[in-house]
Amino acid sequence: MTSADDSSIDARVRAVVLDYGRRQTRLFVRFALIEGAVLAVLVAVIYGFELIDPEEGIWYLVAVAVVGGFLLSTLLLRLIQARTRAIAQAKGENPLF
Repeated sequence: MTSADDSSIDARVRAVVLDYGRRQTRLFVRFALIEGAVLAVLVAVIYGFELIDPEEGIWYLVAVAVVGGFLLSTLLLRLIQARTRAIAQAKGENPLF
């Protein structure tokens, strides 16, 4: 690959796609680690230490899962929108038109 190829539009777009692919992977890994830790602690509190009644505790687990799903969806949408803007910028497109 020559230096002229590195400055081409396709090369810039590839670099943006690779960068956002890494960001998305990091997002999934971090989210899974945090969500898993929260759910593990909650399961330990509900079923291990029995500090919360299991019939009530299941609703806490559902609530954490629903909030986590909403949060993950929001974060992914923001990442996808940022990726789209970055690709447009790499192509030299004006977002105002």
